Amino acid sequence: MNRYIVSLCRVEHHVYQLEVEADTPDEANDIAVETWDDDDEAFTHLGVVHAEDFIEDIKAKREAA
Repeated sequence: MNRYIVSLCRVEHHVYQLEVEADTPDEANDIAVETWDDDDEAFTHLGVVHAEDFIEDIKAKREAA
């Protein structure tokens, strides 16, 4: 039986949430972006909401001589 190297690619969309105090939605956005840049662990990870899997490549494995 032949052996193959299969490269699988997974593209995921995650949702992260952070509660901030701000005067406007734009200010809340700015605070969230700054917080993400400084400390992404401050956000609560709500999980993966969408993912796509596909095979990127399949190559026959060469046997060592």
